[in-house]
Amino acid sequence: MNLKYQAVSSSEWLYPDVSAYATASATMACHAARGGYLTAQVRLAGLEGGCLPLSCAMKGAAAAFAAEFYEMVPVFVGEQAFQTEPEGCCPNRATPFYVYDCLKPLGETCQAMDGVVGLYLSAKVPRDCAPGDYEGSLQVRCGGAALDIPVAFTVHKAVLPGETLKFTNWYNPHAVAQHHNAEMGSEEYKRLDLLYHQMMRRSHQNMLRVDGGIEVREAGKNQYEFDFTQFEGYVRAALALGFTYFQMPAIGGRKSWRESTIYVYGGKLPCLSYEGYAYLSQYLGGLGAVLRRNGWMDRFYLSISDEPNDANAVEYRALCGMARRLLPGVKLFDAMSHGPFYGSLDVYVPLNAEYEAYQAEFERFRAGGDELWHYVCCMPRGGGYVNRFLDYPLLTTRYLFWGNYKYGLTGYLHWALNQYQPGQDPFKDNWPEHHNADSVCFLPPGDTHVVYPGQGAPWMSMRLEAQRESAEEYELLRALAAKDKAAADAICAKCFRGFSDVEHDPVAFDAVRIELMEALGGCD
Repeated sequence: MNLKYQAVSSSEWLYPDVSAYATASATMACHAARGGYLTAQVRLAGLEGGCLPLSCAMKGAAAAFAAEFYEMVPVFVGEQAFQTEPEGCCPNRATPFYVYDCLKPLGETCQAMDGVVGLYLSAKVPRDCAPGDYEGSLQVRCGGAALDIPVAFTVHKAVLPGETLKFTNWYNPHAVAQHHNAEMGSEEYKRLDLLYHQMMRRSHQNMLRVDGGIEVREAGKNQYEFDFTQFEGYVRAALALGFTYFQMPAIGGRKSWRESTIYVYGGKLPCLSYEGYAYLSQYLGGLGAVLRRNGWMDRFYLSISDEPNDANAVEYRALCGMARRLLPGVKLFDAMSHGPFYGSLDVYVPLNAEYEAYQAEFERFRAGGDELWHYVCCMPRGGGYVNRFLDYPLLTTRYLFWGNYKYGLTGYLHWALNQYQPGQDPFKDNWPEHHNADSVCFLPPGDTHVVYPGQGAPWMSMRLEAQRESAEEYELLRALAAKDKAAADAICAKCFRGFSDVEHDPVAFDAVRIELMEALGGCD
């Protein structure tokens, strides 16, 4: 067996069938701020056979760090299922192909594809670690062959600041039960649920969408009784894990994108009817009592009706007013495109492309005291805009929170941590059909998830890791800006000038990231 390797930066995709990489090196060279992570990929080639024994061990000074090793599972990105790509789309390569997105904790064996295995290393750097160079080697034993890969870890003087960015990827507990074959509420489900929440926190996600836990019973005509016991227990458990903020699911929703009516109580009641008001007054009144009793009011955000449009804008704004009256003090927020929604919310979450197209209008909301976030979903797909799709460069995920720094946007939302669609296998099917009210579409690859339902546990993705690193770089940029804003802005502009104007060269990006850490360390 003629085993060969390439050490590759975590800023570009690794593939089973691609052997040329911009950041490829014979040495695994990693850089991190104190409190951050040292990360790298290794592409092993020349393997014979499918399932092979594999082991990894760090040697020398680099072994001072507790390294986590992952086998990279190839994920299939099939041919586009539904339409011609929009103009300005920036796919990394033409479909179909396999990409190493899924990260399976390394076991005793690995599964080669066409003689190739991908490995991912992640090592947390203690905040009190001494800055400097830590050299050594990574010893890899696979299928009877052995490699000693030189390792050069650099820990910078800069210390990763605490979390200030608010962001959420919506978690679907029902998908956990279904894809892991674990009954909701069972001990096995609780074990898995905890692992998913810990994985979210590892990526610095600090906001949860609370999906469920509130029981409602009809006690008579226009009379409802609500039990918040499970809801309170869930929030307390999440707070103990380090979550800080929570989003309540939308109180209303549409049945058609062309109609003005917004419905409440699971689509049963028009929101502006007396019956709708009776339901909302009791639900929001009860929720408000729970939030005030626990001192949680400042932690909660209330969604009104996701992605309002011109058709339901008037009713949407009326429903916002009703919510303010029934639950005073809670922050109202929603994901949306540009439209006539001014004066309705406390937090506006436009698509990043919409924010740039209507920046003056959205900034007027901020001037009036409102907060601005941004979001992506299946859009924008075109115009060169960054997104977290599997067929886009990995850096497009990495740049999402650089946009938060550039524009001073204080949060980020995505609808899908693990929102697998009916019948979808996320390892094999990444153009799934999606139904939203009376709209049907096929979602771009990767839009539904950034975690995978692994064997007995959730498995991270490279895109989730890119999101984590992006969140850390956001905090580093903010910390540098607090000391030298001109320097932080200049460093940001070398890579990120707008959501559709970024540096796609991973070599250039890695150099700028090092410059950022050096600049912050030099300010201390």
